[in-house]
Amino acid sequence: MPVESREGYLQSIVRAAAPGASYFVLVFDRAAIPEGPINAVTEDELRAAVSKYWIIDEIKPARLYARFPAGFAGMPALLDIREEPNGLQSIGGWLLSAHLG
Repeated sequence: MPVESREGYLQSIVRAAAPGASYFVLVFDRAAIPEGPINAVTEDELRAAVSKYWIIDEIKPARLYARFPAGFAGMPALLDIREEPNGLQSIGGWLLSAHLG
């Protein structure tokens, strides 16, 4: 998602959420993708953006699994791609869980 769209996205989710709703999001970690077309975030950036609207329960390191297109793993900005035993590849991310107060 473009950086300039994040605030509006978070506001829309809060407006649509029922009282006491839970929010889960899995995002790319900037340590895994420091630059490039993917707008990855640090843990602090994720916390700052989400905590304006939600009570954060946990942010923990995670992996995003996919079948990346040929040549994707060779992109120099991608430092943390792992080959997984099941034929997938994974890259570092953050898993956030939160709830409405």
